[in-house]
Amino acid sequence: MIIDAHAHLVAPAALYAHRSNLVVSGGQYGSSYRAQVSDRLLEESADQNVRIMDAVGTDLQLLSPRPFLTLNGTARWNDIVDWTSDTNDMIARTVRMHPNRFRGVGALPQQVDRPVTSLFEEIERVVDELGFVGVLLNPDPSEGMNGSPPLGDPYWYPLYEKLCELDLPAHIHSGQCCNGRETYDEHFIAEEGLAITSYTGPTCSTGSPTSS
Repeated sequence: MIIDAHAHLVAPAALYAHRSNLVVSGGQYGSSYRAQVSDRLLEESADQNVRIMDAVGTDLQLLSPRPFLTLNGTARWNDIVDWTSDTNDMIARTVRMHPNRFRGVGALPQQVDRPVTSLFEEIERVVDELGFVGVLLNPDPSEGMNGSPPLGDPYWYPLYEKLCELDLPAHIHSGQCCNGRETYDEHFIAEEGLAITSYTGPTCSTGSPTSS
């Protein structure tokens, strides 16, 4: 079996229009304002992805959010939580449409200076309710503004312990870069390199790091 472990959600434009509306509304619509994407539109996107997989011989994809479209950094906490939930629900719907071709890897609601334990509720939801097989971890939720501790910092240790407890891997993948020094794809390279060299945290019982 050929597994693509690094694939991202393919969704219709309506999902990302919702993201823009969520941010610019500044909370005007409250937590009831959720993404409205029809099954038909989502299935068209999912089917297109499956056709590409068939063309290149991929049997299974692990779908995670598109990292540069996550809400991290200094965005409003409620917006971060709502968008993270919407994105994960969209991944879960895509998996249900093609259960033999996709598995879910969940977004996490990361915000600068917020305790890492604030991620736990969504981690438990994507595992227990959505059946996801991993999570996407941004090693720099400050988005290039020098506000995030390196992955070897004790700040992250409770998260590693939680991942070990659930036997859940984390896909290390940075998101947007807001400092103007580099593009987001250059930021990917820089932050993921730093993640590899800075990790000194706990390991699971197998002796392997929880992140990958």
